[in-house]
Amino acid sequence: MELPDSPLAFSDVLPMVEPRPKPRNVGLTEVRTPAHSLARISSYVEVLAPYLDSVKWTCGTQRLLPRSTVREINDYLHSKQIEVSSGGLIETVMPLGEKAVRRYLEQSKELGFDIIEISSAFVGISLEDKCNLVRAVRELGLKPKPEVNAYSPGDRRHISSEKVIREASAVLEAGAWKIMIEEDGIFSVGNDGADPKSWNRDLAWRLANRIPQEYLYWEASDNRICMWLLNSFGPDINLFGGDEQLGYIAAFRAGVFATNIAAFRG
Repeated sequence: MELPDSPLAFSDVLPMVEPRPKPRNVGLTEVRTPAHSLARISSYVEVLAPYLDSVKWTCGTQRLLPRSTVREINDYLHSKQIEVSSGGLIETVMPLGEKAVRRYLEQSKELGFDIIEISSAFVGISLEDKCNLVRAVRELGLKPKPEVNAYSPGDRRHISSEKVIREASAVLEAGAWKIMIEEDGIFSVGNDGADPKSWNRDLAWRLANRIPQEYLYWEASDNRICMWLLNSFGPDINLFGGDEQLGYIAAFRAGVFATNIAAFRG
């Protein structure tokens, strides 16, 4: 039997939701790298590049490497139409003052970063300052992706959906490209984060109903979270997880593997 023209396996047997062509603005997938080698990164990029939109340097690990190595990795990702995120390093820089933050942003651009995550999980920052950082990143021609948390730094017991919605609306008005939605406070609640029955689904739905879905970037470090988000909001949501999740996310998003998670609805 002659195979169909599509080079994808089983294309004559199983329909799927194919990814939008790059560059795309919805249905984005980002994965983290803690300074993995170019060989390690290429091991999944060479196979799954069509399904990957950006790679995030996590835990400030770019600070550990020579500039030339950081540029080499970032240039390689660009050659595959994959953008690069700075990750949460800015949280370590902010206490050093405005001048240090400015140089950090400038050097991030010089090293080939496209997306600047403005994290605030461990360092207190006013909403006004966060909005000013969004504007500063845009002025440099980079994409600001501020992080929004359901809790305040130092107080993970008090969760406020109104706080999340207020901050998300403000940073969008300031010019944010996307908003990073921390899973803590939504899918990792107290000591029961591993139990889907503890998830704060109400907060997720409130946020999704108030903020256009194209602007939300959901952190989902567990495949069950990815499945719930895709089932709840559709294949065009933006997801961030570990590089080991990339194939799972792509398969769930394409609908080539069962994503019915009724058992996890709590």
